[in-house]
Amino acid sequence: MIFQSYEYISLLIFTVMIFWFLSRKLQNIILLTASYLFYGYLNPWLIFLLSGYTLVNYFAALKIQKATNQKNKKSFLMLAIFSGLFVLGVFKYFGFFIENITNLLANFGFLNSKITLQIFLPVGISFYTFQTISYVFDVYKGKTKARNNLIDVSLFIGFFPQLIAGPIERANSLLSQIETKKRFKIQDFNDGIFLIIWGFFKKLVIADNVAIISDKIFLLEDPHFSLLILGSLAFGVQIFADFSGYTDIARGCAKLFGINLSSNFNNPYFSRSMIEFWRRWHITLSIWFRDYVYIPLGGSKRSNVRTYLNIMLTFILTGLWHGAAWNFVFWGLYNGIIVIITRIYLRNTNFRINTLGFILTFCFIHIGWFIFRSENFYSIFSSSSDMNIHFENFIYLFMQVFIFSLPLYVYGAYQVIRNKKNILFRLDFLENMYIKSVIVMFLYLGILILRSNSTSDFIYFKF
Repeated sequence: MIFQSYEYISLLIFTVMIFWFLSRKLQNIILLTASYLFYGYLNPWLIFLLSGYTLVNYFAALKIQKATNQKNKKSFLMLAIFSGLFVLGVFKYFGFFIENITNLLANFGFLNSKITLQIFLPVGISFYTFQTISYVFDVYKGKTKARNNLIDVSLFIGFFPQLIAGPIERANSLLSQIETKKRFKIQDFNDGIFLIIWGFFKKLVIADNVAIISDKIFLLEDPHFSLLILGSLAFGVQIFADFSGYTDIARGCAKLFGINLSSNFNNPYFSRSMIEFWRRWHITLSIWFRDYVYIPLGGSKRSNVRTYLNIMLTFILTGLWHGAAWNFVFWGLYNGIIVIITRIYLRNTNFRINTLGFILTFCFIHIGWFIFRSENFYSIFSSSSDMNIHFENFIYLFMQVFIFSLPLYVYGAYQVIRNKKNILFRLDFLENMYIKSVIVMFLYLGILILRSNSTSDFIYFKF
């Protein structure tokens, strides 16, 4: 069941209609039922997987909290973490590991043929694995309390708007809201509808239309260098509109139930350094790796060399989290190198990051997207010198990408203006409920008229 399906819209409307007439306990039961219907609709066996994750982490958190000595606490923590990572590893990385080992053995003549394993990847497993790890780890560190209510914990792990592709929430944020009786607020409802429609506009109008261009370019066997630049720019628009669109829909759906999810994006393409970019892009994942990988490794409290190693390992793992493929490994490696170089440069100069920093960062980001999107490992290091461009009108394609990206940058500029403290004209009137309703109507008409004829799943569903 995907967001743009009639089944999902029907489930959402039906659940919202019932939800607001129930007590807190029954509210959570109906949300949990809807969540398991949503996940089980994709594949009934997924319900058992999600239930297993929930039970292991529910009991592990209680055991950690009740343990009287540090050794027992750590044992239960490791049990919960490694059981989740083991399941994730089998589904997501085992085939990649076997394929590369057999390729190596075949190249040295120890095997006659290469072996390829295609293992079914449960949708959303990368996200809720990390969310469950954050729960037990925070209980271990004393940052949150283990909950006795299994329904509340189950809903925290399986809440359907954010189950498939985040945001990756913390117990102190999402679980605390789940435990609270919700009160209907017309402003929240109106904001939720706006986020849902804006998210669908991003996905169906911007991402899916630009995907036609980027997909064609990256499917070419030997594209000209200029086409690769266009493809990277197009994919940059596509992945941002696609993923932030999903997040907006998820946040909007949650708001219909009086729940606020984290904002995963903060105008990442307005960043003036790659360090800043990673504070603005997929924010909940970046914070997760900072708190549960980078800081436990020692962060920046030790020598410079150790700090750089910690940064590099964190980014390589970030790349691997996105998928079991070498392009993701090299994408993580690339980002780690750029962040380290930026860190060294800023530490040793008094140079103030300005327009030049914005331009360079924009280029660095899209070089990264080229690596990210290149499914063929060797295509990362090769491009054609052939001047025969495969599309008749390069400028026309470029203008298409530019025009479809405009709404993203206009809305981003609007957010920047609204967040400025010392500015005469902050456009606050656009936040008026009635003005927003008119904007929603125009966005909906835009979806009906401009949506792409070829649509696809959200990109991050694959991760």
